[in-house]
Amino acid sequence: MASEEMRYLMENKEDLEREHSGRYVAIRREQIVAIGRTIHEVYAILKELHIKNPLVAYIPKEGEEALLI
Repeated sequence: MASEEMRYLMENKEDLEREHSGRYVAIRREQIVAIGRTIHEVYAILKELHIKNPLVAYIPKEGEEALLI
């Protein structure tokens, strides 16, 4: 069973690619809670907001492949 965050990522793939390609996003429940050019920027924002355990994913640019770890 996919997490709530993973379902949001899959269901909104096209919008995320259009709006945030080349950036990292953090998703908590069904909401984007942080966006950054690097994963370090995203984690700094999450730390400031005291948000734990979000799904952090890189939204690939056109021609790049996605990699989830």
